[in-house]
Amino acid sequence: MLKLLERSLLAFGILAIGYCGFIALKAERSQVYGRHQLERSRFTSALSSEALRMNAPRTGDVVGQLEIPRLGLSTVVFEGADDDVLDRGAGHLIGSALPGDRGNMVLAAHRDTFFRPLQHVRVGDKVTIHGPRKDSVYVVESTTVVEPDDTYVLDATTQPALTLITCFPFRFIGPAPDRFVVRAVLAQP
Repeated sequence: MLKLLERSLLAFGILAIGYCGFIALKAERSQVYGRHQLERSRFTSALSSEALRMNAPRTGDVVGQLEIPRLGLSTVVFEGADDDVLDRGAGHLIGSALPGDRGNMVLAAHRDTFFRPLQHVRVGDKVTIHGPRKDSVYVVESTTVVEPDDTYVLDATTQPALTLITCFPFRFIGPAPDRFVVRAVLAQP
């Protein structure tokens, strides 16, 4: 009986490690692919800004690349916020503003992968979104912790804004009870 338990636990451990490796490999490949797609779209597309607005990104499409240099945070942003997208990188909330546009651009990512460095973010940090057509620089204005039902942080704004959302606390085991929200505004040229 103990031998059976030992073998079962060993098999479970091997499967768990394999699954973690698969998820990490999937994320890394998606990041490489996303960066390649972003670079290709920056140099080869001749679409006008108006045509781009008419062709809204579809779930899984590359929206841009988020960078916060002081934190060493750099991740590709994909359209959508479902589990598959968040396993691959940061997700752009469908319907929220696109990089540099007027309104609230909302990005989400897991606290234990792509947005782990956000635990060290400070007011005044610069956040760059490299989009297919241009780069947009935002400045962190505030951070707050809210309950999952506090969706007012997703509301549209009249000025260009960026909202980053992840689960909180960062070192919590299991589903975290709150959300950590970073609000940034578009830097003046």
